[in-house]
Amino acid sequence: MPPSTPIADDGEQPARPTVRAGWQSYVHRTVTPPDLGNCPPAGSPVGPEDKRLRYHATMRTVQTPALKKAVVVARRLWLASSPRSEGPMHLAVDGPGETGMTTVLRQIGRAFEGIVSDQLPPDRTRIPVIHINVPLSPTSKLDWSIPFAEFVGHQHNRDPESGQRSTDMTGPVCHVMKTRGTRLVLVDGLDRLENSELKTAFDYFGYLASEFSLSFVFCGPGARDIANDARRGKRAEAPAGGAGGIATLAVNPIPYSTDAYDIWHEVIKFFDQDLRLHRHSPGDLLKLAAHLHQRTGGYMKPLSYLICQAAQEAIETGTEAITKELLDNQLVGRFDDDPILQI
Repeated sequence: MPPSTPIADDGEQPARPTVRAGWQSYVHRTVTPPDLGNCPPAGSPVGPEDKRLRYHATMRTVQTPALKKAVVVARRLWLASSPRSEGPMHLAVDGPGETGMTTVLRQIGRAFEGIVSDQLPPDRTRIPVIHINVPLSPTSKLDWSIPFAEFVGHQHNRDPESGQRSTDMTGPVCHVMKTRGTRLVLVDGLDRLENSELKTAFDYFGYLASEFSLSFVFCGPGARDIANDARRGKRAEAPAGGAGGIATLAVNPIPYSTDAYDIWHEVIKFFDQDLRLHRHSPGDLLKLAAHLHQRTGGYMKPLSYLICQAAQEAIETGTEAITKELLDNQLVGRFDDDPILQI
């Protein structure tokens, strides 16, 4: 992987990962748990810049099965990204919302950049990965060129002051891909595409893929069916029993039962080990594993928010430990019949 830098401590909002500066910040960023021995003792005043409060706003990314698989997928994409007569390999990241699909998508890109850094000579101008979101109303080639242009830093308005329509940036974007070694494109929010937009979108993706031997990773609820429908709109259905569907990495809620609890416990143990609370003992969070699953349904995004916000409240109130009562006081991660918390 590329060299890492510690999490910024200046309170600045990092640039979004769909522009190059933000993507590079994401690729190189690490979150380091603070040393409790160097933190103010329990009961000390807590300000908005308290290092533990800031750390528990994010904590480290839990290595779920899907995230571990993402690293393997990135290697496969790298090995299959050399020019081939049948075209590059593409992938869908699919599953229900709130399961952490975007995190998995970006992990693929991050791991791919690490492989590029390891395999190729150093080059600060190289742009091996481009990350975009599906734009609103992407009904033309012009609309699709804009998120690519924004990622690489191209100005795309004729006159920003007058608000004139942006110009088609396909040519300049293609020049960047060709000269900067782009090999992988991450497309998030594929579920925002309307059926009427599928042909335009996938014609555009197909042109870029064939012209520059790019692999695409499409992400969003239903991404597999969306990508397959778009491809089948231009060719006959695959023969019965045959292949033809896009390779898919499924990101699902993590199960929890008496017969299937190992993965959930592993996830909770990761959070447990990373908590930095003065009255937290190793294993305390594992005792709440069943309750955490009941509250979140095994969905990673609400689980992360729930634990992080509970930890912040534990610091602010001086309780310095996560309890069932503290979890139930949080607004996030509620899967019961009444999601409204009375305050």
